[in-house]
Amino acid sequence: MAQTAQGLIEYRHRLDTAVTALSLFIRDLCPEAQLDIAFTRYEDEDAHIWVSLPPTLTVEAREELANRMAEKSIDIPLAEGFLIMVGMEEDSAMGSGIPPPGV
Repeated sequence: MAQTAQGLIEYRHRLDTAVTALSLFIRDLCPEAQLDIAFTRYEDEDAHIWVSLPPTLTVEAREELANRMAEKSIDIPLAEGFLIMVGMEEDSAMGSGIPPPGV
């Protein structure tokens, strides 16, 4: 039992370190971004980071940030063995791709 508890503590410490590193990477890319972090596990996923970018960013800047975050989130399972999902909130100015009612 003590080994299991110690294993969980070590897992959580390593996961916290990986999530913190990814969060700091996102903050370096866009200091104005708002991050929502969840450690709720879904199937193989260890954690989630939901990123809300400021509406002042251009579509091109958003795409660049999304690509850089995706690249980094792919590196983590390879290096650390964790699956940390990163999602980016769509800005209402960009549109959801769904036409408004009546159109």
